[in-house]
Amino acid sequence: MDSRAPAISVWDEDGQSDDFEAERLVTAEDAFERGVALQKLWLSVRSQELRSGRVTAMLAGVTIDLREAALSSEGATIHVHGALSGIEILVPPDWEVACEVDAVFGGVGEDWEGRWSAEARPRLRIVGMVVAGGLSVR
Repeated sequence: MDSRAPAISVWDEDGQSDDFEAERLVTAEDAFERGVALQKLWLSVRSQELRSGRVTAMLAGVTIDLREAALSSEGATIHVHGALSGIEILVPPDWEVACEVDAVFGGVGEDWEGRWSAEARPRLRIVGMVVAGGLSVR
């Protein structure tokens, strides 16, 4: 028996539960776009020239894992828009990150432990808005 708690439980007509995990996707594209509603998504980005991304979440839970990606020489921008959703972005500790996300009845947490450098290097910029939800960068 799996010890993890199910992401969502759905009961069919016979009273049997149908538990399912987060949808897991992997991309190596330099730009990505994904919309999610009423489910969980884990998006693993492995691009070695990441330039941009866009995620829209409605009543959803989203994790964007960038720990195996590399930024383009110009940096990258990720646009996030969430309503009644939680969005988590995982970044490598050596990246510079600028978070410019507004929250309405929600919050933005930057638990990222990277270090700013005196040298000019690519930066990940996160922009957008979350409403009645949250964004976590770590």
